[in-house]
Amino acid sequence: MEIKERLVRSTEPLVVDVHMDEYTKMCSKAFDFEFSGSTSFYPWALPESLPTEFGLGVIIGGSGSGKSTMLKEFGEEPELEWSKHKSIASHFNTPDEALNRLMAVGLNSIPAWVKPHSVLSNGEQFRADLAMKIKDGAVIDEFTSVVDRNVAKASSVALSRFIKKNNIKNLVVSSCHRDVVDWLEPDWVIDTDNGLFIDGFFLSDPKLKSKFMSQAKMSGPCLKTITI
Repeated sequence: MEIKERLVRSTEPLVVDVHMDEYTKMCSKAFDFEFSGSTSFYPWALPESLPTEFGLGVIIGGSGSGKSTMLKEFGEEPELEWSKHKSIASHFNTPDEALNRLMAVGLNSIPAWVKPHSVLSNGEQFRADLAMKIKDGAVIDEFTSVVDRNVAKASSVALSRFIKKNNIKNLVVSSCHRDVVDWLEPDWVIDTDNGLFIDGFFLSDPKLKSKFMSQAKMSGPCLKTITI
């Protein structure tokens, strides 16, 4: 790990005001909290040495550390629309694209592919959303927050491979889970907990990656066996 730069706070605060209605006043008074209705926060400024072109960047940090605010510097996350009467696979441009992208995020259940988004589990919905969002310049908040950690690692390995294989540029994800960083193998990491801009991580033991790649195997009467 190499620290490339120490982050600095922006000189311009973000200020949010709320109306001091009876509910707000009561909550403040109950705990002797002096509150004027205004909240200010000095976010982290973007690193000066941030490259203009990269494959994958990761913003990591705990809740309230400023990672989501930092992520907005790279763009806005799109709101997806899923039809209740179409399978998730039907929302992609081609069947091949659906197969490649859904596998790339670790959604390897064929029965899930032919169901509408609304009936999927939270974890399946997250991965389907992720499959739709992968593109140049995409930003993805709360990466792997709603999936178990083994699925998170497998999804990270598959996503990293998809980005490299398809030459995706300037995709940035944020997460409160540090365990995904090694598996994503990003070009850089911004640590909002410690105020650091760090060079990319890479797994030192390829056998570890193979362990989670094995979770991305699929089988079916027409597919035979596919490994990503």
